[in-house]
Amino acid sequence: MRKAFTLPELLAVMAALSVVMGISVVLLTQAFDFQRANDRYSEGIRTVDRFVADFRNDVHTYGKPEILTDGATLLRWNTGAETVEYIAEPGAFPDQQTVIRMLQKEGRQSRETYHFLDQTTLWFVEGKDTDAGLVALSLWITPAGTDTPNPNDLNPFDRTMPKSNVDPKYAGNWRTIIARYSEKKL
Repeated sequence: MRKAFTLPELLAVMAALSVVMGISVVLLTQAFDFQRANDRYSEGIRTVDRFVADFRNDVHTYGKPEILTDGATLLRWNTGAETVEYIAEPGAFPDQQTVIRMLQKEGRQSRETYHFLDQTTLWFVEGKDTDAGLVALSLWITPAGTDTPNPNDLNPFDRTMPKSNVDPKYAGNWRTIIARYSEKKL
């Protein structure tokens, strides 16, 4: 009857355990990477949702916005007593854009900052003709290796074509939010 293991048996068990440990480390690393990517995606969705809620609230509260195409300021409402501006700034990372919602009221200023990742581009479009009284916010997330489309190719007010019929290279990366305003201002 044997009372001990031979050296080759011990080495074989140690080699098998090393392989199992190596595979476990790789799987754990991948799980942590997946969790970080999921957290980043979730934070991006929450940022867009906060931004959309503030945009809609501002349109409903302040009425027709002034849409600006030059400079860092993208959108402005000025009621005399209050000024709300959406200002674009470069983000902390090369693929990040920051939009700041600045509210100036009674000599005080408040700021809400939205960090958009993955090269998000924003367009604000005012409705004309049959879309009068509407303003649209279009968000385009540029995937790596692709170009940003021409904003004229993306009509945010086109209700005749469901989003699934949009050019496939645009469909998954384009989100449009439409808000109705009244002509009265506070």
